[in-house]
Amino acid sequence: MEMTFREKARSMWHIQRAKGIIRERLGGAQCMVSVRETICTDLGCEGPVTEIRIVTLTFQEIKATIHKSASQITPADVAAII
Repeated sequence: MEMTFREKARSMWHIQRAKGIIRERLGGAQCMVSVRETICTDLGCEGPVTEIRIVTLTFQEIKATIHKSASQITPADVAAII
């Protein structure tokens, strides 16, 4: 099912908001932050998940999955993974 322009724009806004929460939690550290919303493929999981990848300037990598859509991510969710 194809997303409408409005749905794509809303999704991008929430992804950018999640990136902001992550950067705030990192205290402004220089790093690359990637946030991607997808469908959970685990058998016991329903609905969307948000995959987060953080790469620091020293190439340390943090990967995490939050079992919520990007629109539902809170600072507490991010604090639990970082």
